[in-house]
Amino acid sequence: MFELARSLRKNRRLLLDLVRRDLSARYVASSMGFFWSVIFPLLNLFIYMFVFSFVLKTRWDPGQSDEETALLMLAGILVWQAFSESLSRSTNTLVENQNLIQKVVFPSEVLPVYLALSALVNMLIGVAIALCGVAWFAWISPSTPAPGAPPPARELGFGLTLLALPVLLGVQLVFTTGLGFLFSALNLFVRDVYHVMGVALTVCMFMTPIFYPARMVQEAGLGWVLRANPMYWLIDSYRRVLIYGLWPQPPIVAAFAAVALLVFLAGVGFFLRQKPRFPDLL
Repeated sequence: MFELARSLRKNRRLLLDLVRRDLSARYVASSMGFFWSVIFPLLNLFIYMFVFSFVLKTRWDPGQSDEETALLMLAGILVWQAFSESLSRSTNTLVENQNLIQKVVFPSEVLPVYLALSALVNMLIGVAIALCGVAWFAWISPSTPAPGAPPPARELGFGLTLLALPVLLGVQLVFTTGLGFLFSALNLFVRDVYHVMGVALTVCMFMTPIFYPARMVQEAGLGWVLRANPMYWLIDSYRRVLIYGLWPQPPIVAAFAAVALLVFLAGVGFFLRQKPRFPDLL
């Protein structure tokens, strides 16, 4: 842990430069450039909203408007995409940068960290879009319930609870970075890990209540799936803060932080123990 902290502090300029280069290289030579970071989450939102909200008629609560459903989906999509992107890219990052690791004294431990940071920065653009949507539908153009429809269970809005956002971002960074360290090193021993990761992330995405309410899982007698899924804890906390202006539940955040710390320590420990073998494994 201390070795990693010293290395990141020593190479902080390299770390920030890698994050900056990664963000600028995402849409290099495209006519709209960084604006694609705004378009992609909106495109995904419209696709999923059409399938799950209009076709399958998914609702979290009775009397819920289409706009509220869309915002709940958007919040879940943003968090999951940042997690998925960070983990999938980190898994193969040592292989992709083998020339640096084999030929020069390169601090390979900065690779999973910069990928997790880049994904979080990109996610914050989507978070700003989600907040704009909440502000619009809560205060500027609120939806009117249909006649006879039950009142909404919660009111849209946000406020001082946004102060909890840095806490959620911090524990998310610790969790995704720890997994990135673990799987990037493991991928050098078993190269199939990278290919399995894509399938595993897809399965986990549909096992996490992103496009459907958690109560459907509980009603099916599978509540243990939610209790064993840290990403559900995180996404639900983000939704409370961003969509409803509620504070995240302290026990949930504490449980996620504990899991994130354990994963981080395990991932960093395995990565640093195997680091001397990286040139030979590559």
